[in-house]
Amino acid sequence: MQLLLLLLVLFCALPLTGAVGMALAPAFGFSPSEASAGLSVHRLALARYLMAVQSVGVFLLPPALAALLIWRRRACIVLGAARPPAPKSAVLTALAIVASIPFISFSANVNAQLPLPEWATRIDQETTKLTMALIFSPDAGTLMLNLLVVALMPAVGEELLFRGYLQRLLCCWTSRPHLSILLSAAIFSAIHVQLEGFIPRFLLGALFGYLLYWSGSLWLPIIAHFTNNAVTVCASFYAARRGVNLESLEVETAVSTLLALASVLVAANMLAHIRRHEKNRRRQITAAS
Repeated sequence: MQLLLLLLVLFCALPLTGAVGMALAPAFGFSPSEASAGLSVHRLALARYLMAVQSVGVFLLPPALAALLIWRRRACIVLGAARPPAPKSAVLTALAIVASIPFISFSANVNAQLPLPEWATRIDQETTKLTMALIFSPDAGTLMLNLLVVALMPAVGEELLFRGYLQRLLCCWTSRPHLSILLSAAIFSAIHVQLEGFIPRFLLGALFGYLLYWSGSLWLPIIAHFTNNAVTVCASFYAARRGVNLESLEVETAVSTLLALASVLVAANMLAHIRRHEKNRRRQITAAS
């Protein structure tokens, strides 16, 4: 019933989000007809507006509303949003994401070598082109806007939906936390409809899921998700400031196997520290209560 309620809310949210996006478009300098045209690489300001509307209307509000209908005042507790992260775990989480970037890039390169249907390759290329056009700017104001729209809002909304609601639901359903983490990570990756990036996004989704599982706090996967997005945004901003052409910028940098191995070892060590720290923290809370 909890899953059906979420699907029902999502089903209603999709057309409602589109209608609200068109209704509010004039307040942000766009016409309703422009908002109905969808994302376009030729209208980057409009694309940012539509992404923000989507983050709120499709990813943030539906799981929040479904949780409020089911658990009412306990919704924040059940979703893991009521428990603040430990400062040490928060810092280690951000550092682990940065350390894992070479390994994630290596997995992306491996994924790109897999044979894919033509339609999937075409969609991936169009999505990558739009994303890079959005974040590739030397303007500091655009950087701040991108950190909000491209990094922060998707991190909060997607983690609330996929980790806070869906992973918790799958864990209760299957009684297998590891299986629920992997299933939610697979759904999280598939929902982006980018097969060339399925493997790295699945690995990140699993990492986000374990952060929630170890800590019980939704804020750790949010921090991890935001850090991953923010690094890409800031790297593109730095490249644009250095005068690199967007056409010559490679989206995925070749990474050696040795560097990828070192990356995953360093990140795994940090994650092990997070797990131990959160385990000790739970023991202290239990002893104090």
